[in-house]
Amino acid sequence: MSGSHDLSRPFTSVARIAVGDRLHEISSGTNADARAWAHDIGVRSFDDEFRIQGGRLRVGRTSARDPDTRSADPVLAAIWEGRRHAVFTHLYHGRPADAVAFFHGLRLTEHPDGVVAVARGRAVRRTEPADLVKEVPELGLLEVTALTTTTRRRLPAWRGARVAGGELFRDEIEGQGRYFLLATTSLLVTVLPDEEWVQEVPRRLAGLAVEAVG
Repeated sequence: MSGSHDLSRPFTSVARIAVGDRLHEISSGTNADARAWAHDIGVRSFDDEFRIQGGRLRVGRTSARDPDTRSADPVLAAIWEGRRHAVFTHLYHGRPADAVAFFHGLRLTEHPDGVVAVARGRAVRRTEPADLVKEVPELGLLEVTALTTTTRRRLPAWRGARVAGGELFRDEIEGQGRYFLLATTSLLVTVLPDEEWVQEVPRRLAGLAVEAVG
């Protein structure tokens, strides 16, 4: 991202990884993001720690309660921490050995701005493009993903407005408010605006460039 906006805030990303017939969601951000996530789901301490791929894998236990049945399932939170950035996920009914095996199925490479996680082995695959999530002040929360045959289905049936960054759509979810979709040649950007800036989003997006690199 580049432009006249304040782009200094950190970002997180989310990807879905299939291991055999099981689907796992992994997230990536700073080490502080990972620890905040663990705290939010109820992990108060980490029970085990392993050295993996130049970082440390920390695991802690919590539970997830079903609001309908009120039953609770044990959850293992697993965080791979590098120097500054982390990759984290949760495993239902998981054991530390399951977390170690899962992270061995990913090749993790830390860079100054984040971690690249590549599935390795025939049994491990990424099922869809990763999403990048970033808050931009006076614009809102931006969710960025690759524009593919699958993600293109999120676009409304009508034509969008031509803007400097691509094609812009506005839609609304009943009870949740308005949102915008910006389709570039290779990316789909969902903008969940701060309510006070809704009317300004089209104009403010003109000062923001979003492109895929690498």
